[in-house]
Amino acid sequence: MNKHLDLKTVVLMGRTFEEYYKMFDLDNGLLKNEILLDAASGVSSFCAEANSKGFNVTASDKIYFLSPDEIETKCVQDLDSVMEQMPAIADIYLWDFFKDIQSLKANREKAYRSFLEDFKKYGIKRYKPVEYPITDFRDKQFTISLVSHLLFLYEDKLDYDFHKKTILELLRISSREIRIFPVVNFKGIRSRYIELLMRDEDFRNLKISIKRVGYEFMKNANEMMVIRK
Repeated sequence: MNKHLDLKTVVLMGRTFEEYYKMFDLDNGLLKNEILLDAASGVSSFCAEANSKGFNVTASDKIYFLSPDEIETKCVQDLDSVMEQMPAIADIYLWDFFKDIQSLKANREKAYRSFLEDFKKYGIKRYKPVEYPITDFRDKQFTISLVSHLLFLYEDKLDYDFHKKTILELLRISSREIRIFPVVNFKGIRSRYIELLMRDEDFRNLKISIKRVGYEFMKNANEMMVIRK
């Protein structure tokens, strides 16, 4: 895949509960019984929507050090920047979950607006300002941690050391498992860090698997990594 989204830095793209549900192969039974962390959650509305449904989800991201207005300014700029590129690269995406670029933009706007409303209402009660790979969460504070569109995807901007330290930290604060989506970079190629991780002695006692999920927007981005203790 030669054409790809060209980003200078990690962007704030809001994703919805419905997307998370599919990306991470979630179900209501799991959500009802687990204490979830959304790691590097950005302006996604998963935390807001999940809690409104009675589930226990905490969001965490370094952008939560900023004010709501500062966050909104950045995510609007990021969304506009991404949308400007979409017409030229539309054929590297599958247009079934989103029917067209306009519906994609509307979905992203809906997500970040829902997030901002919840962020203003609940603040640090739900949204923890954290700069990975370091957190101040307790050991095993959560049962499952989810990482959406950060690790592996941004392999050209986040080195293996960052990936490893972040995963080790998530293992410390999660009692059961970590789920990471997607496992490809922006060119739709499986991240080179996956092989390094699989061979890393520090992960030798863990169960690491790649699982197909029922979500694919960028072509080839249809699998998640599951790391179980």
